[in-house]
Amino acid sequence: MLSSPGSITMARHVTRFDSLFNGFQDDIRTEYHPHSGIPTKTDHFADFRCHTAAPSLVHENTTPWEPFTSRIDFDFAELVLKANLTKLQTNELISLIRRSALERFSVTDYDGICKLWDTASSRHAKFKKEVMLVPHRDQEHDFDVWYRPLWDWACDLLKDPRLDFVRLFDEPWTANAFWNSQSSLPKDEGKPFTFIIYADKGKLSSFGRQKTYPIIAGGRLVEEDRQYSGTQSFINFKNVVWHKSFKCLLKSLTPLLKTGFWVKCWDGIEHLFYPLILILSADYKEQCVMSLIRGTKCKFPCPVCLVPREELGNVLTSYPLEARNFIRQEDKEKVFMSRGLRDVDNTFLDAAHTDVHSTVSFDCLHVNNEGNFSDHLWTQFQECVNFDSMPRWCNINHFHHVMDISFSDGLKYENISKLIVVAAHDQYSAKDDSGKNWAYPKWHAHAHLFDDIEAKGATRNTNTKPNEKCHGPIRRIYLQRTNSKNIAEQVLRLDHRFLIAHLIHLDIEDYDDLITSKNDPLHLDSEDNECPNNDSDATLHIKLGATQKHQTFATLEQLHANDNAFNRFRIKLADFLSDSFPAHGIPLPDGKRIKFMPDKTHHFIKVNYESIVDCPLFHNFPQYDCVILQTQARVIFGHLLMLFTCVVDGQTHPVALIHPYNAPVGQHSLKDKHFQFWLVHARPRISSKFFSVHSIIRGAALAEDHSIQGDYLVIDTIDTDMFLRMKLMHKSAGHLE
Repeated sequence: MLSSPGSITMARHVTRFDSLFNGFQDDIRTEYHPHSGIPTKTDHFADFRCHTAAPSLVHENTTPWEPFTSRIDFDFAELVLKANLTKLQTNELISLIRRSALERFSVTDYDGICKLWDTASSRHAKFKKEVMLVPHRDQEHDFDVWYRPLWDWACDLLKDPRLDFVRLFDEPWTANAFWNSQSSLPKDEGKPFTFIIYADKGKLSSFGRQKTYPIIAGGRLVEEDRQYSGTQSFINFKNVVWHKSFKCLLKSLTPLLKTGFWVKCWDGIEHLFYPLILILSADYKEQCVMSLIRGTKCKFPCPVCLVPREELGNVLTSYPLEARNFIRQEDKEKVFMSRGLRDVDNTFLDAAHTDVHSTVSFDCLHVNNEGNFSDHLWTQFQECVNFDSMPRWCNINHFHHVMDISFSDGLKYENISKLIVVAAHDQYSAKDDSGKNWAYPKWHAHAHLFDDIEAKGATRNTNTKPNEKCHGPIRRIYLQRTNSKNIAEQVLRLDHRFLIAHLIHLDIEDYDDLITSKNDPLHLDSEDNECPNNDSDATLHIKLGATQKHQTFATLEQLHANDNAFNRFRIKLADFLSDSFPAHGIPLPDGKRIKFMPDKTHHFIKVNYESIVDCPLFHNFPQYDCVILQTQARVIFGHLLMLFTCVVDGQTHPVALIHPYNAPVGQHSLKDKHFQFWLVHARPRISSKFFSVHSIIRGAALAEDHSIQGDYLVIDTIDTDMFLRMKLMHKSAGHLE
């Protein structure tokens, strides 16, 4: 009970249920704690009440939203919290609110926004729904298929004026398949319009209960039936559903494959296009469904050629390509069984100029990263590899205790595979006693790799890796924007809205550029100029980063007094500049050699990068950047210690302090020659030298060779440029023929 403001009096209630024979009623006695000084009180049951204490008087607060400046500030901050907006999204929303004071804002509620999106959705081909009936064991099953008509989508692209400026890398149209398809068209009539179609199932929920099957613009997934799962009839049933679903997707395309179609493009000129399915990008399981082969255990498990199952490990022998045209009805079962095919109508037979066995393509992600490496090669090395000492590199994951972790991400396996040979350098054994059987389809896929490159261009055109990124947005829409019921319509509606928003955003950017160019004719030219004249730090391919505080030479030498690399820093820098200026046609100040005074305020450097012990940090770990340098004598490697600019006679000069790794290397082991390792050896740290930043060719990743102190292995697999560059260096050194 509340006895007075600021104090509490404890009380207990005792109920007496005395017998009616003794003449007592059900009374309630309240006993207060003895310290309270309140006597015991007895109430009849009918009169007893538990009174609520009167509210205490509080000071009236006229600004309860403090420390927020206003109530609307608090309401806005609460909305950001509830909506789980990111920093970028919050800043964009704040910017929009501030703009509303200058521009007309007519949206009044959520329904109004939805109506606007529905109106704008006509700017691009919409998703359509079709109900498909497929019989199985005397019962018809219905499936909802959502798809975007491919030709409607293609026409939207052809009418987009930005299409002229979009360019693929290592284009498929420079390869043989595109050439051959154009040769098959009527002479001087039309051009091929090719499609790259990707298909793969993906999980929407963490437990995998909700799945999606994106196939560019549609798809359908058959749920497993425990009663029939694994039976031949049910497997064929799932294949029938896939091909009938795909037939819906190709419905708008199939009749045009033979006749072509005239389209008025963005330039106002009509062109005749013949659609063509050039590439099917998918994992092996999906390739089996596309080509209707029976999988790994059939007689011919390859979706491209007729290689016998027992010969899958032989990638040097060529086998005849698949062919199943003009099979008579009475011969179907015999031919199908002999070739490991399924007795299901293949949708691709209706697509003119399309051979599904030639169209299915080499997939780096599932063949290499999530196939040969993750399931086969990685298990051979997992127990003896140490990744902790591997250098950190941009866009490559660094792993701790990698042997104890299992991944489902192909990118992580790709990163491990780039470093595995160097990481296992100390543990490598030339003898393979694992007894590994390499006769499986994903190993055999390499037999078709070079044919695929010649036919369709670089593997990035056929790789599923770029297209798997579409799973993320779909999954986020499902998790954050749906009620987990009837998800297809909800997910596709929002996905279409994101597409429309992207197209409108591109139009707005074009409009802004047009307005800006009218006011400033040089605007677009300055955007295209990669090295603006007003950027004094731009030095061809080198861009100096954030500048630290100015440092005098005395401060710098005192800071690094215990590091031999900075010994006689001021004197060595002056000698370097005095020698390099005349060599590059730059006159010396007053014709005299340069001398720097330690404490003069106008003798200083601006440090842009510094690598000392554990500075700088890359994700809170030491980063040791190495570089390739072009010297007068040859190309060398070195450890980048400092990047800075030095002002001499009013001119700024970018300079790098490098610890050279060009000391003589001892005899190469047979293992190093076999793997074509490029070894370098560090000179004593006191031998650190100055180089012009212009002499830096590129960055490099070097791993320490623990078997020989001071030796380092050049990691040539960090990117394509490094791999090709090291190959040329090996060839120049006589290591390769």
